[in-house]
Amino acid sequence: MRKPGLLFTFFLCVAAILLLVGCNILDNLVKDGGGSAPLSQLLNRFQGEKGNNDATAVITTPQQGESTIKLFFADKSGTQLIEVYRTIPKTLSLAKETVCQWLMGPTGGQGDVYAVVNPATSLRSINIKNGIAIVDLSKEFLEPYSNIAPEIALYGLVNTLTQFPTVELVKIRIEGQDINMYRGLDLSNLRFRHDLIGFSAGPLPQGASMGDNEEPLTQDVLIAGLGKETGAESEEKYEEEPKDGSGAREVISPSTMNLFTH
Repeated sequence: MRKPGLLFTFFLCVAAILLLVGCNILDNLVKDGGGSAPLSQLLNRFQGEKGNNDATAVITTPQQGESTIKLFFADKSGTQLIEVYRTIPKTLSLAKETVCQWLMGPTGGQGDVYAVVNPATSLRSINIKNGIAIVDLSKEFLEPYSNIAPEIALYGLVNTLTQFPTVELVKIRIEGQDINMYRGLDLSNLRFRHDLIGFSAGPLPQGASMGDNEEPLTQDVLIAGLGKETGAESEEKYEEEPKDGSGAREVISPSTMNLFTH
């Protein structure tokens, strides 16, 4: 009757000895192998995964500045310009982005304000140098749009660009070619026209920075898929008017600018 009890006690002792020996071997393996031992790496990986699961992810959102620009659209009759303020994210290509916003037309909630050109019109490139903005547009710009008078369509673009201190005169190209007339209008001296402005669509948003207090990027901005323009206006260096009015110019390398849109 005592043999089964003794046998059980024997196996229990053997199991205890094996357990103690195994723990000691495990400890020695970890100590001897350091961080390079496979077993140690496995344990460290397990602990690391557990720690990562307990961590709280921190997501940061970059704060981007804003600029407020003026866009000139048409009134209901198509015979007067309406000045509209629009806030956009700050960008190196302020002049280019301003023209793109103008081509997009009015947004909702701006009252009786209407686009002045065919919405299919696209900006091919823009180059600002020595106070002259050379804008290259697609052929749709030449097409009459709705009831908009030719003068309103033309000076909607001119006034939008000449709001910037570095732009005094605008020249227009269509599909890369210079044009002298636009629907019967002479294009030789395109400057800001106050007399065509009927009214403003709203006050400047409180706390906003005016786009005309900032310098539009005076670089040759190219739309994806088109080559670089040729001619005196397109050089490997691009000049930008200083804000301090000192007359000095900062020469900016195109390698530091975002020349292409995606």
